[in-house]
Amino acid sequence: MQHIKYSIDTDGVAFITWDVANSPVNIMNEATIMEFFTAVDKATTDDSVNGIIINSAKRDFISGGDLKWFLNYEESKEACFEMLMKTHRSMRQLELSTKPVVATINGLALGGGLEIALACNYRIMTNHPKNRIGLVECSVGLFPGAGGTQRFLRMLGARKSIEYITQSRKLTAEQALKDKLVNELCSPEEDITALAKAWILKHPEVKQPWDEKRFVVPGTPNGIGQVSGVNEFYSVSNAMAYKTTHGNMPNIKNVLSALYHGSSTGIDKALEVEARYFVDTLFRKETKNIIRASFIFIGDAARGKAKPKGFEPVSYQKIGVLGAGMMGAGIAYVSAKAGLDVVLKDVSLEGAERGKGYASKIEQSKIEKGRSTQEKSSAILEHIIPSESVNDLKDCDLIIEAVFENEQLKNTVTKETEAVIKPEVIYASNTSTIPISTLAKASSKPDKFIGLHFFSPVDKMPLVEVIVGKETSDETLAAAIDYVTKIRKVPIVVNDGRGFFTSRVFGKFVNEGITMLTEGIPPAVIENVAKKIGMPVGPLAISDEVNLKLMLDIMSEDPSLTDFEKELEKTISTIVHTHKRPGKKEGRGFYEYPKGAKKYIWEEWSRIYPTVEDYDEEEIGRRLLFAMVIDSYKCLDSGVLNDPRDADIGSILGLGFPVHTGGVMSYIDYIGAQEFRDYAAILANKHGERFQLPASLLERIEKAGSQRVYYKN
Repeated sequence: MQHIKYSIDTDGVAFITWDVANSPVNIMNEATIMEFFTAVDKATTDDSVNGIIINSAKRDFISGGDLKWFLNYEESKEACFEMLMKTHRSMRQLELSTKPVVATINGLALGGGLEIALACNYRIMTNHPKNRIGLVECSVGLFPGAGGTQRFLRMLGARKSIEYITQSRKLTAEQALKDKLVNELCSPEEDITALAKAWILKHPEVKQPWDEKRFVVPGTPNGIGQVSGVNEFYSVSNAMAYKTTHGNMPNIKNVLSALYHGSSTGIDKALEVEARYFVDTLFRKETKNIIRASFIFIGDAARGKAKPKGFEPVSYQKIGVLGAGMMGAGIAYVSAKAGLDVVLKDVSLEGAERGKGYASKIEQSKIEKGRSTQEKSSAILEHIIPSESVNDLKDCDLIIEAVFENEQLKNTVTKETEAVIKPEVIYASNTSTIPISTLAKASSKPDKFIGLHFFSPVDKMPLVEVIVGKETSDETLAAAIDYVTKIRKVPIVVNDGRGFFTSRVFGKFVNEGITMLTEGIPPAVIENVAKKIGMPVGPLAISDEVNLKLMLDIMSEDPSLTDFEKELEKTISTIVHTHKRPGKKEGRGFYEYPKGAKKYIWEEWSRIYPTVEDYDEEEIGRRLLFAMVIDSYKCLDSGVLNDPRDADIGSILGLGFPVHTGGVMSYIDYIGAQEFRDYAAILANKHGERFQLPASLLERIEKAGSQRVYYKN
């Protein structure tokens, strides 16, 4: 066997050791799981075997299923169901053998890896700070399909099972022990194998709790799910899930169904129930989209796949951040977390100290929540060096400018800084709207000038747009991507242009929302439909956050506004100057922001823009999404983006575009290319040329026919 090692020691203990060939981690796929089944059959049918230890030859136990295998799965639903049932039969063979089986969890045990451990009679976990266990399949659109839902249910009860599975919770060793998901902890220095053998020798014959005749699922005393409060709990959970997902995530609904129906029957029938719901989930288009976007595309980008070939990795030690406002302070913080020394410069030392204070507040909050320690936080904060002197930047390996969004100010700072830094040092601007090639004119080395557009709040938002100017060299781009991956952010490469990709495209979402308000569509409807289609926030609320006054300033500097955008500019100007409602900062925008109370939509909008009754919710949702999708395609068509995958990554991580659609480019195939074309024509006829599809996209759709426009799966 290539991936599973099998041996028996002198005490009759069989070792089934995961050691997947040509892989840094143990993953479950068709090849590895079949070898595992073979080893299980050997161990359970061999009379000379007294006990079984399932362990790993790698740093971690088992990292879970191979998502590329699931993404490219082309067998029938029937074949998939039989594959799952074969998995269940093998795991049950392990459980029903009466031979003691121990899982020695030396590192991560996630997804299917934990499910294998759950089928063992005893679990020992190394108590290392980085070690975690969890059923994390929901985070990639799936749910546990190797018995995880039913064994969690029988160990934890419904409430914790729903919470842990739907939230993809990763538990530390201490948490896992407290929840009795593991039975024993050992230190990294202890011999985990010796502990496992000792337990086996003391327990020559065992039985799983759920195979006892009197076993009932925790929380259901009569075992049939009819106890007062149990059905109500599932109903409430279903309602809460719908409130969060709006029915867009079939995997979450199927988790709840599998748990509910599995609670009223024995383990074997329950595993069959799980298998049927898993098959339904795997074959949903939403599942494929989430796996492709969140695991394949984003995973590749996070590893720096966009880096130009032929350049050695750049190692950074000390960087300079110019501007200690919220963005600069956030950039300094994430860089310090990655172990880099950071000179945080502001016009005054007091301002720079406030920027460091921002990082201190984040760390203090983590300490209070038990997610960090004073020692760890102090080590991070020591990396941040507040300064008011440009001379303190002379030894930096990289400069990131994050001053106010004003071209003249940025140019002044560029010249001042380049006068003291080394010639080979890269200079990056955290601009969100001003073209990099324009800013690079103030630089004496435009080939070393690049854009790094972070998103707010920097410590939470994973995306960074790496913006290439006309003279930016490939060497500079490669080094910039090395920095972004070093600080554990996800880079996408964007060519220069006003608004770049995310700011430009997100503007279409906001513009459409404001336009619909002026048409008389109730603001609450606009906001709620936006959330219903999967956007995290409505266009009016985000406009208040961004600030309409700032939006006006940006529009006034853009010479390429369309007639539609010029009319919108007039509307926004009226809202700001006539109605005095610029946004959240001033406490008055599309919403009211009373002190100490929850915000609410300003009641006078219906007087200013009389409400209409004949609106179509589907059309509202599609207008919001189509506006972004069409402009994203224009970014690809014009060369602002090089790859549709970057559009999908950027839209999900930077814009909050619904992940179940796969992103802005995948959305075309999500609803069907022909339907997308036809509906866009309806919108264009009704609302204007902004919904007209470019000729090249119409040609692409025509050529694709019944096939997908962009990705095979």
